[in-house]
Amino acid sequence: MLKITSLPVSAMGLSFALFTCSCGDHSGNGNAVDNGTTVAKTKLADTLPATEIYLLDIQKKENKFSLAENVKPINISNNKGYDNQPVFIEEINSIAYVSSRNYKPTDIYLYDIKTANSKQFTSSEGIAEYSPKITPDGKYISVVKDTEQNLTRISLDGLVTEKLYKSNDSIGYYCWLDSDEIAAYVLTKPVTLKLINIKNKTEQPLTDSMGRSLFKFDSGVVVSRKLHNGNQVTFVDRKGICKPLILFPLGDSTEDFYVTEDGWLFSSDSSSIIYCNIKELSKGWQELGNLKKYGISKIYRISVNRALNKIAFVTDEKK
Repeated sequence: MLKITSLPVSAMGLSFALFTCSCGDHSGNGNAVDNGTTVAKTKLADTLPATEIYLLDIQKKENKFSLAENVKPINISNNKGYDNQPVFIEEINSIAYVSSRNYKPTDIYLYDIKTANSKQFTSSEGIAEYSPKITPDGKYISVVKDTEQNLTRISLDGLVTEKLYKSNDSIGYYCWLDSDEIAAYVLTKPVTLKLINIKNKTEQPLTDSMGRSLFKFDSGVVVSRKLHNGNQVTFVDRKGICKPLILFPLGDSTEDFYVTEDGWLFSSDSSSIIYCNIKELSKGWQELGNLKKYGISKIYRISVNRALNKIAFVTDEKK
């Protein structure tokens, strides 16, 4: 258990597997496809964890975050099986997420925050899609798609689909840096963080030994790196120079976090959502709220909206 408001320095371990991991996510190869058309149900059931996505209202007062009053987490995926990788799509007041339904490969779903309804956004027979992101121009949702795990974009109305880039190695996760460049977690051995220029079709290795969370920050990218004393939130510039973004590691057995443009960092410690500000590092991790009373024992991926009043997170499916 992470001690909140302190600067922990003890070693913290993490068990992470490339394609199947206990922390509720996959790089993409979890969707086994037979002959390119049919999904092996037993393989899919064995490799994709049963997870759900919840939406929670939060509040910020005097530079401190807490749970909003008289609210509880809302299950927005409501699906028996795999639901993961939530991201706010502010342009249409929605949350995009990945979902596998009826033992089929993953598709992208959209949860409308106003109507509280989910709808299927993509329907690619026999082809898996992962890692939805809004493109820098705000007009498309980009995804990692099919067995080659190339980068594809889909217009917000769902009518236009365009392949953007096929990497020399499969893309697992990524973030947009500008209209032409992404930082990508690439499925080499070991995994590599690459700077990819989609326009010029160039790939530049930056670092390795990092986790799946990566976000644009200032002129570079923020990742979690696996070091001897735990998972360290690290800033990586475009030349591959790494430096710690905060002075203390993430909580035990997590590599997941979310960072905002103005330096708020959100993560989790078992059933608690925690946060800090990179400009006030002396305060260490602060607890936003503990969700154990709602039957939530472990929190994985996290996404926060621009207004900093809503947070989406992944947890294990309740049995």
